[in-house]
Amino acid sequence: MKKQYLYLLFILVGAVCMTSCESWLDETSNSEIREEDHFSTEVGFRQSLIGCYINMTDESLYGKELSWGMVETLGRQFQPYTTSASSSNYYIQNYNYKHSTTVARVENIWAKAYNVIANANAALAVIDEKETMMNPTNYSVIKGEFLAIRAYMHFELMRLYGYGNWAGRKAEIDAKYAVPYVKSVSKNPTDQVKTSEFFKLLIADLEEAAKYLAEDPVTGKHEWSHYEELNEDGFYDYRNLHLNYYAVKALQARVYLWEGSADSKAKALAAATEVIDDYYTNAASAGTVVRWMGDTDFNSYPALALEHIFGLNINAERFNNLTAAYLKTALADTDDDAYYLTNADTYAIYENSNTDYRFTKLLQSQLTGIMVGFLPLKLHQTSGAQQLFSYRIPLMRMPEMYYIAAECHLANNDVEAALDLLTVVRNQRGVYEELDATMSVEQAMEEIKKEYHKEFLLEGVMFYYYKRTGADVLPNMETPMTDAEYVLPYPEFELQNGRIQ
Repeated sequence: MKKQYLYLLFILVGAVCMTSCESWLDETSNSEIREEDHFSTEVGFRQSLIGCYINMTDESLYGKELSWGMVETLGRQFQPYTTSASSSNYYIQNYNYKHSTTVARVENIWAKAYNVIANANAALAVIDEKETMMNPTNYSVIKGEFLAIRAYMHFELMRLYGYGNWAGRKAEIDAKYAVPYVKSVSKNPTDQVKTSEFFKLLIADLEEAAKYLAEDPVTGKHEWSHYEELNEDGFYDYRNLHLNYYAVKALQARVYLWEGSADSKAKALAAATEVIDDYYTNAASAGTVVRWMGDTDFNSYPALALEHIFGLNINAERFNNLTAAYLKTALADTDDDAYYLTNADTYAIYENSNTDYRFTKLLQSQLTGIMVGFLPLKLHQTSGAQQLFSYRIPLMRMPEMYYIAAECHLANNDVEAALDLLTVVRNQRGVYEELDATMSVEQAMEEIKKEYHKEFLLEGVMFYYYKRTGADVLPNMETPMTDAEYVLPYPEFELQNGRIQ
């Protein structure tokens, strides 16, 4: 029998005042506003949109767990914890989702993600009837972003609480129930659908989002003068802090690659190629500061901020409080929670390169104590960091598009095209050794995996990579991975209500 899930109560995000670029997406005090009053003006829709992004910076989402936190630990990217004395990460890294210290973390991700979806749905439920009171460009962009947020959060839930290696077990996974795809604000719970139907709903939202975001400044459809009067409050500044048009195309590439059929890989290639070909040029012309990082940029732009297709700003104090136990530039032997790599692992990952910026610029040598090795600097906020580019969490960056496109070329046995794309990223990272042009498709896939590993430390990417490709064994472990490790359990409160299966 088809089951249902508990629809989380809608909590309208309070007004967020925004008076300058500097305050854009900063955390502010919330106030309760009646929905009908809140959506009586275009400003209300903008405020709710900002509120969705702020909610996405919550500790249970991209402020920690879905970026550098739990998902990074699941990918086993750092030296494993050897004791349970101080941290639930010990149980997370061992995929013990039912331990008393981990249950709340797993369930809070679910609850907060659906809360963001609920807020997006509340706006989408009324935005069409309010279209005539809105500027046409603003209406299109705002609606497109709400649709993109809904799709983005559903895909995250699918990647965590759904199954991996879809391409390798398509018939099986198509027939399984997926997480609920919620498209309305209702007291009635949303029916679960099979994964194949979930995929259709997700793609439909992304296609609709891209259609509306054709009005996004980053597309180059209009000259910047078209947006100047509309940009009084800075809404169209820093478009990579929004789910902009190219962020939607990048998400399409991710989604299609996750499904993994031949047809989907062709579509993933098309979407990734569009981002590669057009994003830097068009976004820059629209006033968004984006380009490849240069060798002198790493202190000024933490988290490789210049390369973000989509990222989020986090309040500085909250960011520092969240990362204090994990991200350090020097370790004491009592720092049980801190992330670090052993010397052996570091040199293996970065292949003894003394030119790769990801090694020379983004890792700090730890020379004393028990935990000798290297510490990650990617999110470290230096004294020389550009203020407007500080405390950003990357959610999508340009190199991923090159890796997706490369993998899709390999699906067509085009090793040359794949290696050309890898070479672009490697060169931008100061690595100029040529890849073996005679390597096989399998060897080229291994090179892609190695590049992912080098590139996305602290970004919560590798767990999804391993899950999508059906990796049997992850770094620093010997036990084979199964669905029990890869698939997060549904929250107990949902199971007890009999609303999901």
